[in-house]
Amino acid sequence: MHVNQPKGGTEEATTTPLAIGDTVSYVAMSSGYREFRLSARTGVIEAIDGCVATLRTATGRSITKPLDKLMPFGEPLCAL
Repeated sequence: MHVNQPKGGTEEATTTPLAIGDTVSYVAMSSGYREFRLSARTGVIEAIDGCVATLRTATGRSITKPLDKLMPFGEPLCAL
C-alpha cells in the first residue's frame, strides 16, 4: 500500500524560550480510586538542565518537568 503525504510548508515552528525566573503553567495528573484528575498548575523556573526544568510550585515544593510540557503563564494549555 502506498501513502501520499503532503509536503510541509517552509514556515518553522516557533517556541517561546523559557528562562530561570519565568512563571509557567503545566498540567498535573492525580489519581484516586478508578479515576484520574487533570489540573492546570503554575510554578516558577528555578533551574534548567538540558531539556528539564526544576520548578518551585505554589505549595513551595520543588519538582522537575520536561521543557516541552511547560507553557509561559497566560498562554492556553491546550497547545500542549
